[in-house]
Amino acid sequence: MWRHGLAAVRNSSRRLGQRRCEHTAGRSDGERRSGRNFVDRMRCTVVGGTGGNGCVSFFRDARVSRGPADGGDGGSGGDVWLEADSSETSLSCVKQWLRAQAGGHGRGKSMHGASGSDLTVRVPRGTVVREMAAGDRGALPKLVEPRDRGFLAELAAQVAPPDREEQFVHYPRWEERNDVRAVRVPAEFRAFRRAAAHGPEVSADLTQHGQRVRVAAGGLGGLGNPHFSAGATQAHYALRGLAGHVRVLDLELKTIADVGLVGMPNAGKSTLLRAISNAHPRVAPYAFTTLNPYIGTVSYADAHQITVADIPGLVPDAHRNVGLGHAFLRHVERCSLLVFVVDVTRPEPWRDLQVLRHELDCFRPGLSARPSLVLCNKADAGKAARSNYERWLRMPPAMPLVPVSALLGKNVAKATHIVRHMLENPGGSGDLDTIAA
Repeated sequence: MWRHGLAAVRNSSRRLGQRRCEHTAGRSDGERRSGRNFVDRMRCTVVGGTGGNGCVSFFRDARVSRGPADGGDGGSGGDVWLEADSSETSLSCVKQWLRAQAGGHGRGKSMHGASGSDLTVRVPRGTVVREMAAGDRGALPKLVEPRDRGFLAELAAQVAPPDREEQFVHYPRWEERNDVRAVRVPAEFRAFRRAAAHGPEVSADLTQHGQRVRVAAGGLGGLGNPHFSAGATQAHYALRGLAGHVRVLDLELKTIADVGLVGMPNAGKSTLLRAISNAHPRVAPYAFTTLNPYIGTVSYADAHQITVADIPGLVPDAHRNVGLGHAFLRHVERCSLLVFVVDVTRPEPWRDLQVLRHELDCFRPGLSARPSLVLCNKADAGKAARSNYERWLRMPPAMPLVPVSALLGKNVAKATHIVRHMLENPGGSGDLDTIAA
């Protein structure tokens, strides 16, 4: 079993040799401090911009009262994109309803409408994007409660394309005279409509800064009447633009960090995060002080950095929604190393470790098998803490035990170097006693 200088914890206090920097900044950091605006899972509806209508127009000048068709095409609607941004830490920045700009309508004299601007929404790095009802987009009306009639129209157009007559723009007073039943709609328009209802599922895992995914395509711009005119036959109709694709998305944030801190409420995880980084989670002498995950960055003297995630405390039966539940464990799924922070002053603290590992496996089978380390916190708090720690050392080894005092900063520097060593040597920890603070 590894032994890591209990005397150093009890008799000496070393100042940390790391520079400290905080992972979050600006508005997102303020959200974390308030603890009220953090969102790590949400549903949102995205709508591509509607394409502009084609124009029905004829050339005119002082000598020609009605010349050939010269109606311009409509502009295409804008797309909706999600882009990973390292400066974002919460999905609270994402609105529940996202709509890209519509394309401009075509005009006479062969002037085409402007394309609608794309809408790019920045989300935190680590956001998982899944489309809901991808296999049955006809069920979309059951999933959402549209807030405006415009959205209802676009959704209806996707589920059931409009009648042929409604797909065209007619020249004034020519509605009855135009016979568009035999007009062949271009293949690209038919393909776009098929993709709206039966296209590939939107799915992405945005793990890298700047990585982006298109989640809703903008509608195609309509065609002006020159496209339907031939020789002396001048078309008195044009094609309307298509509605953009409608998608209902499930967004889930899984924080990307090297190390995940796991522990019971009030075990000292937030105090530890304060001690090793400049993150400022709330600290108080009562349970469930931490209500949202926090991310801190530890910087070493050689400029090496690791990120550490602090999640809310777990209690027995958290998988049954006791306490805060265990949904926040999604934020340690990506961690390469789990650090269990255990209050060594509690009676039989090793049983707390058993509870924590059980809750991890209830959330995701095999999660507790990740490389792990136990920090025996509050190891300087009297004889009970010392007795528990020494008794724990005599038990069959399960994982490394490191005594620390997060409040006083004792042995914390050595703990951070052990963490780095384990991250850099995932196949085997080696002799951790030889690692210098």
